[in-house]
Amino acid sequence: MRPRSHFRIPLYLLAVPLVLLTVVLVGCGDDEEDQPAATTSPTPSSQASPTPRLSGELTVFAAASLTDAFTEIKEQLEAANPGFDIVYNFAGSQALRTQLEQGADADVFASADAPQMEQAKQSRVVENESPIFIRNRLAVIVPKDNPAGIDEFRDIANDSVKLDLAAANVPVGNYSRQAFQKASADYGAELERNALRNVVSEEENVKQVVTKVQLGEADAGIVYVSDVTPSVGEDVSVIDIPDAYNQIAEYPIALTKDAGNRSAATAFVAYVLSTQGQNVLKSHNFIPIAP
Repeated sequence: MRPRSHFRIPLYLLAVPLVLLTVVLVGCGDDEEDQPAATTSPTPSSQASPTPRLSGELTVFAAASLTDAFTEIKEQLEAANPGFDIVYNFAGSQALRTQLEQGADADVFASADAPQMEQAKQSRVVENESPIFIRNRLAVIVPKDNPAGIDEFRDIANDSVKLDLAAANVPVGNYSRQAFQKASADYGAELERNALRNVVSEEENVKQVVTKVQLGEADAGIVYVSDVTPSVGEDVSVIDIPDAYNQIAEYPIALTKDAGNRSAATAFVAYVLSTQGQNVLKSHNFIPIAP
């Protein structure tokens, strides 16, 4: 008979592994329950961070009338994305399209009218998708002293008025001539004929029209409402063009076919279409697109 051992494991020690196992299992169960909440409810900081973050250089060809609004958008996007750089080329839409067709490098084209964008598509220098991102309307501006005594739109056809317009192939120049045609339906064909007779200079973009009137080199000019910035308003007065004769300008935007920074170009277009971008444009007297 073997001698009986007197060594026994206390019962409380046998219970320890069971307790530890229970804790581990419970802990694993808690982690599995918490995990979905963590993935579906991101932290506020992750929600605030733009995805993807913009980088590199983005070249945007944009209608001259967008200068002030797009400059503010540049400041916002660059501040939110250190190291990101937006380079603008502001000019008449017809000049920008021609530059693209001649091989100029750009990532985005923002035109002040659909015809210039359509021509760019036919030339295969931009993508087919070109949403309207903002609208604008026309106004007559005169120097503060109003030497020609212009009180309403039809007065620009009066004798001896020196009228400055953008050229007919510039969007705002084309819109201006369409406004003359509409008004002639009420006031007679002589309104359009006399207004065009009064033109003393034709400009390559709307900003040049503004400058000519500011300097008193013309008695009147037709520009976009958005061009009458606070600083411009110190030098000119605005004569409203009635809705019946006014032309609502629609601005399309598109990526170029050879966009080098495609991800940033896509993000830029998305931003100008977003609530934030629309608010910036609205603050510069553009007409936001319908939500």
